[in-house]
Amino acid sequence: MLATRKSGGSFMDYPEYQSDLQRIHESEVYGIALFGTAASVTRNPDRKQKWLALKALEEATLERYLVHMRDTGQRIRQPRGWVMKGRVEGAALGAMPWPMAMKLLGDGTADFQEKFLRLKQHAPEAYRPFFDYVYAHEKAIEAFAHKERAKDPASLKAVHTLLVR
Repeated sequence: MLATRKSGGSFMDYPEYQSDLQRIHESEVYGIALFGTAASVTRNPDRKQKWLALKALEEATLERYLVHMRDTGQRIRQPRGWVMKGRVEGAALGAMPWPMAMKLLGDGTADFQEKFLRLKQHAPEAYRPFFDYVYAHEKAIEAFAHKERAKDPASLKAVHTLLVR
């Protein structure tokens, strides 16, 4: 079933729409568990704060997703298995060497970016700001990972920019 907009407007009607939209929910639930667990496992206070900033971004994005779903009258389906996956992988990320964790984190954004970009590209004007934000949030996580590997002290700049949006 395609989304209905309470106030009228266009529908997003490409074949992967429902699964791409659900992937936002899965991604945020996963990210909150992943980054929260990584923060709890790491012993490095600086890294703990970085993990927590990423978790805050995921929480903010989840909140925007839930508002979008409510405002567009769409059914919310709770993701299954994503919290456990996030906890397991977060424990591994929090314990492994930082460069390796950042490589895996950056690489791990690719699948999410593909789906979020597709949503953004198909979004009618009324939905575009939401889908622009969803895509930008995933790009901010990727940028963080790349900048951390390059030892850039401003690695969280894109994350912080989105958090104040």
